[in-house]
Amino acid sequence: MASLDTPSPSWLTRSALFSGKLLVIAAAVVASVLLLARLYLIVLPSVAALLLATLLYPPVRWLSAHRVPRALASVLALLVLLLVLGAGGLILVPRIVREVSAAGSNVQAGAEQVFSWLTRELPISREQLDGMLQEALSFLKANVGRITTGVLAGANFAAQAVAGGLLTLTLLFFFVKDAERLAGWVLARVSPARRDTVRAVGLRAWGTLSGYLRGVVIVALVDAVGIGVGLLLIGVPLVLPLAALTFLGGFFPVVGATVAGGVAVLVALVTNGPLDALLALLVVLGVQQLESNVLEPVVMGRAVPLHPVVILLAITAGGVLFGVAGAFLSVPVAAVLSAAGNELRLRSEARVLEKPPTISQP
Repeated sequence: MASLDTPSPSWLTRSALFSGKLLVIAAAVVASVLLLARLYLIVLPSVAALLLATLLYPPVRWLSAHRVPRALASVLALLVLLLVLGAGGLILVPRIVREVSAAGSNVQAGAEQVFSWLTRELPISREQLDGMLQEALSFLKANVGRITTGVLAGANFAAQAVAGGLLTLTLLFFFVKDAERLAGWVLARVSPARRDTVRAVGLRAWGTLSGYLRGVVIVALVDAVGIGVGLLLIGVPLVLPLAALTFLGGFFPVVGATVAGGVAVLVALVTNGPLDALLALLVVLGVQQLESNVLEPVVMGRAVPLHPVVILLAITAGGVLFGVAGAFLSVPVAAVLSAAGNELRLRSEARVLEKPPTISQP
């Protein structure tokens, strides 16, 4: 029997130390995630304001260079952003509602055609299809109460949304107005030996955010216009709602494009039949291939150097922790973290290469 005083094998000691470090890191990560989830009303507006600040900062800086007071330039940029968003909503929302209302009869007739085609081509009767549809409707009705309860569990949801919007606008104003002062304040709290590194990481993160927002808007707009024009030529109804859905889906990389394309094909199938659905599928695939292989590498560049698996995990984690807003903001946050990590790695490797080699003594 081995004595308790017998020293442990070296591999066991190293494994125990490594496991202990992993546990400490995991505990720190979990605690940070839980803290951020609790402070979502601060975290989400802050990230959204930073993302929008990359869009407003260039015109504000240009106006300031032409002797417009910085505060006035920031207010003007903020007002233009609000006017553009408000005008887009006022123009698009009523038309989308009218198209959806007008397409109700077409959808019902198309659904009848699809059911008839399924009963002819598949070994299934109309009664079985109706039964499956009734089961799906019953499931939705049974869970609608639970969903409503979950949504209304926070009775102050609307107040939180308004507070979050106001906080976002306030932070956005100060981010574009006092960007240099805020950056200087942060650098002043860092030791002189690390200021260059912090400045380089900050510039890399800012460039990543700017490139992401610019690229995702252009890519989403091209997708929406391309797919919308294709569906219009095919004769699929609800072109404007589907184009708007495609544009919004572009802000959720990988997932959004897939969901929006699937909805477009489903609408074509229900309203116009299998042939137009196949044509719609070809349009969606063609536009998305053009976007992913030609447009995205040129427009996005290296702004989001993330593997699709990482993007999917980031969107899932953001959605679980913060809902739709978290899913929307998770990819730029992951891209910034990746860019900051790459910058730190490159600077660390540069320091190692600059260090003179050590000469071992005989």
